[in-house]
Amino acid sequence: AGRPPASARGGHPRPLPPGPAGASGADFGAILGLPGVVSPRGFHRPPPAGLLAPRGLVVGSAANRAAHHTAEFACPHLVVRRGQPFDLRVLLPRPFDPEDDSLCVELTLGPNPQVAKGTHVLIPLGETSATGWTAEEEDPGEGAEPPGGPSLRLRVTAPPDAPIGRYRLSVKTRTGVGEYAAPFEDANDVIVLFNPWCPDDNVYMEKTSDLNEYVLNETGRIFYGTEDQIAERSWNYGQFDAGVLEACLYILDRRGMPHSARGDPVMVSRVVSAMVNSLDDNGVLVGNWTGDYAQGTNPSAWAGSVDILRAYHRGGAPVRFGQCWVFAGVMTTVLRCLGLPTRTVTNYNSAHDTDVSLTTDIYFDENMRPMERLNTDSV
Repeated sequence: AGRPPASARGGHPRPLPPGPAGASGADFGAILGLPGVVSPRGFHRPPPAGLLAPRGLVVGSAANRAAHHTAEFACPHLVVRRGQPFDLRVLLPRPFDPEDDSLCVELTLGPNPQVAKGTHVLIPLGETSATGWTAEEEDPGEGAEPPGGPSLRLRVTAPPDAPIGRYRLSVKTRTGVGEYAAPFEDANDVIVLFNPWCPDDNVYMEKTSDLNEYVLNETGRIFYGTEDQIAERSWNYGQFDAGVLEACLYILDRRGMPHSARGDPVMVSRVVSAMVNSLDDNGVLVGNWTGDYAQGTNPSAWAGSVDILRAYHRGGAPVRFGQCWVFAGVMTTVLRCLGLPTRTVTNYNSAHDTDVSLTTDIYFDENMRPMERLNTDSV
């Protein structure tokens, strides 16, 4: 009673990722309002006649980078901020017919994407995904088809609480013949960051002048020394330099932070704080206050964060050596890079609580002599 509809993803024998119900390819038909259409997974070169197989994707534009304040990133992928739309152009072999054709934008984050955790996103054209992503067709306007042949111009928007990170992006189409799932290509990956310019993002800052400093400024001055002998030095944060964004995302991966938790700026900042030093976590920097730096770099020799982060990403081992202002400079770089407004503050009278009492305690015996074995807190 007829041949079952075909399904393909551009010649790659990759199984369909789970849909909202945790099942496979049939969920796509349900999402697009096509119940009863079951597409067994196959792969064909070329795809069977009648399938709508995109010729390619054009992800983002220079205008997007400017609008998202990401034009300075020396990164081969489109970098956007959540809560703002970006452009997606789907190149088609023929004009899209909304009466007979359906399309779904697909994004995945991390090695085990799941719809329920917001790391596997399926956005039917003109609708909203389960986690708040949208994909709207742009008004084609009057006139002839733009150069490059038939295409579909979309505006894709991540919700203001979406997990940050590098998303893989592709599309699925469905016609009366069956479903076609376009291949994931590295060149189409999109990196989503926090958005302090978006009022609905938890990291929003109202004063743009502060954002120019706390997110966009790549250089600054850091104070160090003691309260009686205060010194200062210039620091190159370099959050937009080549390789830095990749290193910042690697830090979250290295700690094993769940991708689904990366939409929470508090959790992200706590992970970064823990990972800046190497203690217990094999983090970025090894602290050294001994004066012997023969096995690494004198902390005073660092002038910025870029070389440190690149070395950590490249080798996967903690970088030797750092002290307080170096830790602070690197953390400022990482958080600014990810879109969290950050500044470096130096405190010359820090209380150290060693017994988790949240107070600084000094113990005396009955003769008012200090009990040194108990006096481990300090200022």
